[in-house]
Formats: sequence, C-alpha cells, structure tokens
Amino acid sequence: MVEDETTLRVAVACMLRRRGFSVIEAEDGLAGVDLYLAHQTEVELVLLDVNLPGMSGLDVLKTLVGIRPDVKVILTSACSKDILASTTGDGRPLAFLRKPYHVDELLRVMHDAGM
Repeated sequence: MVEDETTLRVAVACMLRRRGFSVIEAEDGLAGVDLYLAHQTEVELVLLDVNLPGMSGLDVLKTLVGIRPDVKVILTSACSKDILASTTGDGRPLAFLRKPYHVDELLRVMHDAGM
C-alpha cells in the first residue's frame, strides 16, 4: 500500500490485516518502489495513491509495470476515474477506487482484481 496520508494508510492497512491480508506500507512513491523491489515475489496487489510527494503515483505505476508488466494495481484518488483515465495514457485497464472509500468497497475492487 502506497499512501502518503498516514491516518488513511494505517487505518486501511489495519482493516486489511484484520481480514487476513499481509500489508506492506509505504508513505511515498520512492519508498513504494523500493519496497516493491525488495518484496516483489510476495506482492500480489498494489494499492496506489495517485497524488504522492516526490514520485507521483502514475510514475510509480509506470515503474512497477516496467518491473513486472502483469502487476495488479488499484489506483486511489479523490479525483474521478474519467479525469484519471486521461492522464494515464497507456490504455492499460486499471482498477480504480475513489476516495473516500469504505473497506467493503476496497474488498470488492480487490476481489474484482483477482484477490
């Protein structure tokens, strides 16, 4: 999970852990890429905020796809998916979750993404 809002990151990670998921947390894009590189064989899905300090979520996405083209990613943002679709540019289908979201919505999107 790559999310710069500490309260949100900690709360969502806690809820996912309670439901049996292992969660690795990063507070910015660079840390997210570093953690992904260190744990890529263990990571089944990346929950990725679009607006991150330093390295943007979209740059993180491009980097992760360069490392592993089949990486599963759920993008999160307060902006709409339509606005986001115009900025991703590569035509890659992405799972998307608009903030604020409820944990049940997250679990549904994770399920739809193959988790």
